[in-house]
Amino acid sequence: MAARRKNRNLLEDPRYAAFVERYHADPLRFAVEVTGFVPSADQEALFHALEPANAKVSVVSGTGTGKTAAFARIALWHLLTFPIAVYEGKVEVGSNTYIGAPFIQQVADGIWKEMQDARIALANGPHAWILGFFTITKTRVHVNGYADQWFITQIAMKKGEAIGVAGKHRYWQLIIIDEAAGVSDDHFDVIDGTQTQPGNRTLMASQGARNAGRFYDSHHTLRVENGGSWTPLRFNSERSPFVTTQWLKEREVESGGRNSVEYQIRVRGLFAQSSSNMLLVRADIEAAFKRGKIIGDDEPYGLLVLGDVAMGEYRDDSVSIVARVIGDGDHGPDARRVEFFEIPICGNDKNEIDFSGDLLNIVGKLSNATLYVDAGGVGATVCKLIERAGGTVVRVNWGAPCFRKEYQARYYNLRACAMVRFRDAMRQGRVSLPQGLENRLREKIIDQGSRLPYHFSEAGGLRYVMDSKEDMRRDGIKSPDVIDAMSFAFLESATYVAAGPAAAGAEGLVKAVVAQTAGLFADV
Repeated sequence: MAARRKNRNLLEDPRYAAFVERYHADPLRFAVEVTGFVPSADQEALFHALEPANAKVSVVSGTGTGKTAAFARIALWHLLTFPIAVYEGKVEVGSNTYIGAPFIQQVADGIWKEMQDARIALANGPHAWILGFFTITKTRVHVNGYADQWFITQIAMKKGEAIGVAGKHRYWQLIIIDEAAGVSDDHFDVIDGTQTQPGNRTLMASQGARNAGRFYDSHHTLRVENGGSWTPLRFNSERSPFVTTQWLKEREVESGGRNSVEYQIRVRGLFAQSSSNMLLVRADIEAAFKRGKIIGDDEPYGLLVLGDVAMGEYRDDSVSIVARVIGDGDHGPDARRVEFFEIPICGNDKNEIDFSGDLLNIVGKLSNATLYVDAGGVGATVCKLIERAGGTVVRVNWGAPCFRKEYQARYYNLRACAMVRFRDAMRQGRVSLPQGLENRLREKIIDQGSRLPYHFSEAGGLRYVMDSKEDMRRDGIKSPDVIDAMSFAFLESATYVAAGPAAAGAEGLVKAVVAQTAGLFADV
């Protein structure tokens, strides 16, 4: 008997017709029987929603709901069960599947990993024979012998760039859009012009980070119940079998409770109720002024000197703040606690040379204090002057990304990380603000702290983004100089030298510095 030819035409295999007949209209059956998948209730609902040949499905999802795993099985289902189309007198071989996102690499890596997992499960199941007929590469999947006609591929959907499906038409065509809240309406206009044939399915998903745009509309004005064409689904992490009760509790604490905006979006799969929010309210800051000491004199705390440098059109004042700090975590007994007990400098009459000298003077009078200074713009000069004078300074470049993976997933950059951690500590009673400040400075801190606008990223996952100084100024909000400096204590890398009781006299030393800088508050 002649040996079988490897990678022969899939259309010629006698088992394939029955395979197509059984699975082409049933993605759930395909996922379970072919790839050994055990779906959740939300995933089952998604598979069923995609059964119609012209399905348009939109999923707003929490974290850990199995969305990526479902996408991978759907993509393989569409690849392997739609071999031929006869439409308007033409015969087409194969199907096309496009997977897109604003930041495609992260999305594609997840889906491709899940497709490889499905391939392994397929190899151990009753349909292992079909493995020899398709190939998975790093960026593409195709049926052997039909690489240009029958495939799964990736497309980037960045703002301001042309979309890869423009002009693409095929009867069996599936477009999957992840992180859809971050995809501009221009891209959706192109997709609408492409998905015009009866066998064209569209699937999009995202977290509800934005309450405007096509993704938001697909769950509201464009949903089927309102006369539109989109079937909306919501994946709630609270009912997901893929997350633990402990994970849910951690997210509840981390986000500030089940009713917080972040928890509603990240866990429950709901939309943001407004496009702009403020991190703190006046009552949060007023409570921190009443707290007094939250670090015992016998605890191994450290001292930080925090400096923010005036930058003309964006900042009004140069600020220095002295704080006790202990702990490093976000929760539990080791959660960071900070006492801001002195503000030696807050004024707009300091040049770089004077301010760098003042910071050196403050640090020099304290025991093992660590100095942090904003190194942006003029701050870079201040840092250089401190170093040339023999001082040690930690430069704050808070436009940089976070280092820890869990922070990268939650915060757009170090600025967002520091400010949200500052907010969480304020709400949890882990921050106390200076006692005995004159009313103008106290009111300045309250005003700045209650006007910190933020939003959630529209792409790259749900992450906090602090509004830019330019956007704040456009909305009539001055730069929050004092709050910026306070937030440095909550930078991801903000460390301290444990000084403990040896630094108990720090307040007196700082008061001496304050006495030397009398008059700096006259214009506050």
